[in-house]
Amino acid sequence: MGPEKERITGFDSLRFFMVFLVIALHSAMTYMEYAPPWWYVMDDHRNITFTFLVVFLDSFPMSVLFFLAGYFTFPSLNKKGKNLFLKEKLLRIGMPWALGVVFVAPFLALASAVAVGYPPPNAYIFMTSYFLGPFYQQGPYWFLGVLLVFMAVFAFFAFFIGAGAAVKDPNPRFKPRVLLAALWIVSALTYYLSGRYVKPAVDWLNIGYVLYFQPARLVGYAGIFALGCHAWKADWFTEGWSPNASAWGAISAVSAVLLIAFKFFPPPEYGELYDLVSETFTYNATSISMTIFLSSFFLRTGKPRSRLAELTQKLERESYGIYWLHMIVLMPTLYLLKPLDIPIVVKWALSLPATVMICFAVLRTAGLYVSNRGRNADNKLSAS
Repeated sequence: MGPEKERITGFDSLRFFMVFLVIALHSAMTYMEYAPPWWYVMDDHRNITFTFLVVFLDSFPMSVLFFLAGYFTFPSLNKKGKNLFLKEKLLRIGMPWALGVVFVAPFLALASAVAVGYPPPNAYIFMTSYFLGPFYQQGPYWFLGVLLVFMAVFAFFAFFIGAGAAVKDPNPRFKPRVLLAALWIVSALTYYLSGRYVKPAVDWLNIGYVLYFQPARLVGYAGIFALGCHAWKADWFTEGWSPNASAWGAISAVSAVLLIAFKFFPPPEYGELYDLVSETFTYNATSISMTIFLSSFFLRTGKPRSRLAELTQKLERESYGIYWLHMIVLMPTLYLLKPLDIPIVVKWALSLPATVMICFAVLRTAGLYVSNRGRNADNKLSAS
């Protein structure tokens, strides 16, 4: 198996693992202390350990997904050309985004309104005054809207740069460590400045009911998407830079420990400088280092030949669909688990495979239905 095939296989595994961690994050929020009051399902029993887990899991899975999207953008552009590239992204990213925002996000907003004690009197008032008002949200579909903008900006610049933009260059001008250090500093500073002058880091910004994101993280996400584009162009992980997985694992572990320590165990007296370090540099250090560590680790981890590996590969192929469906399945699952008199760690652990397998079953059933409809249509055309 050649390096290109190995690369795609490893990144498929990494993408599915990140989707799984997103589900783990959203499930853990049901059992965390200090949860946001608008969270959709809250268990009667909660534990601070889940709060630590939420802070950790909130720091890197989306960054990894943006990095992977960037990594495969040049190959997609090379294969399809600019016009087909944009059309394909509108269909593959824009359509699921629109469907999620229109048909799923309102129900999540309704759950938020009920959670904070403001149930709407009727559907019309809910849609006009609640969903298109203070309870507006896009659920997990915000990622698709932001990613589509990144893709459009990428295509715009690629159009002006020309064909040379999509050619690999294993000897780029800037060294990887320089790029990573610059990304870390810029992401941290914009995170801090945005959190201070635009919105708090945990708050969301709604632009015309189309773009919905956390301003403090936007530059970091854009930077790590661009880093993914550069990683493909510079042939990282194969002919170009090959990061040491052990070293980056150690860096990411230290960053994660510092992130949690600075956030939950501050000194008796601290000021603005402490906030700068705890809320910005440790978060972005964890985000970037985990992205490099996990990318390197997954590309170097072989897959055993077994039935479990075959199932995992099937799940990996459905990772995008699982991400799109997971909130529809996870929230009712957590609600059904609430009355069970079992430890919350067991509830959390049960919710993860249940959500993944239900989503997988729905996607496979839908795929078989579409496939059968296509075959039946072909048979009718042949008969006529």
